[in-house]
Amino acid sequence: MKTLPLLPEFNRSQRRGIFILLLLIFSGLIAVTCYDRIFTSSKYNESIPSDLQCQYDSLKKMALQRQKPQFYPFNPNYLSDYKAYVLGLSPQQIDKISAFRQSGRYFQSKQEFKQVAGLSDSLFSKLEPYIKIPDFKFNKIQSYDKHKHLTTNDINKATTEDLQSIYGVGPVLSKRIVKYRNAIGGFKDMSQLKKVYGLEPEVVARIKAKFVIKSQPQTKSIIKKSINTATEEELKQVYGIGDKLARRIVKYRQSIGGFTVKEQLNDVYGLSPETIKRIWEHFTIENPAKIRLKINLNDANIKELAKNPYISYQLAKKIVSYRTLNGAFHNFDDLLKVPGYPVEKHKRICLYLKL
Repeated sequence: MKTLPLLPEFNRSQRRGIFILLLLIFSGLIAVTCYDRIFTSSKYNESIPSDLQCQYDSLKKMALQRQKPQFYPFNPNYLSDYKAYVLGLSPQQIDKISAFRQSGRYFQSKQEFKQVAGLSDSLFSKLEPYIKIPDFKFNKIQSYDKHKHLTTNDINKATTEDLQSIYGVGPVLSKRIVKYRNAIGGFKDMSQLKKVYGLEPEVVARIKAKFVIKSQPQTKSIIKKSINTATEEELKQVYGIGDKLARRIVKYRQSIGGFTVKEQLNDVYGLSPETIKRIWEHFTIENPAKIRLKINLNDANIKELAKNPYISYQLAKKIVSYRTLNGAFHNFDDLLKVPGYPVEKHKRICLYLKL
């Protein structure tokens, strides 16, 4: 039986030509694809400068190095949490070290450090050559524990040097404790140490372990001075007031012409209620400042009202607008009807006004 040729409508030569054309097209597609993969990849690689490639390789190497624990000499008695983490210690092991040191104790040997932290033998073998615990630290710490250097263990008579024997108390904190003790006339209860700025709870616990209250504080009569004549040095005698706050109080006092009522001290930026209370324990307003020029509430324009130290320009506009719509003020309490009026400053505002 004779089979029909493919594409019978064409003769043999035409069919041969069609097959050759398809073969050429197929070969061309393959050639184009190979060219794109070979030459484009080569071109891309050649487009990266050598210096950038070096930087990339260097950064990649550094990133791999950072992933590995970094070992360096360290003293476990002063090891920070971050450095401990870098050395390869787990958060649980870091917590154990912190709890040990917060109790007032110190690592005196490498084995003690291993036992307290719960280090595995493999990790300890890597860290052991880098653990450095100087011997002189032991002698110094032991002398502290035996109270050999203490002149007294009475907290109300302790010097700054005595207080610095406590781990965590340096020159700044020891001076701050003594200053606070002098400001309150002596400690009546050890819990008052918590009010000293910067003392951590664990440091307070160490102080309580070494010091007690033997001599009760004597109540001494305080001769109050006038706050309108107080100098910066006199203001700094109050616990909680440093150079900045003392300078700020004097500057504010000058801007208002002197204190007339105690509430004016609340407007000094940075003064806490506790500090203000201590100020009035040492100072008073003996001679209230006399306000020479009072502003007429019903006649003053916006600019004149804004001269009042407690009235802003925006508030002055509201007061004048209210007066224009509702007529003259009959008394100072009518100001309370002005929208946005600061009620808490009403008494101070009225000091500089008249009707």
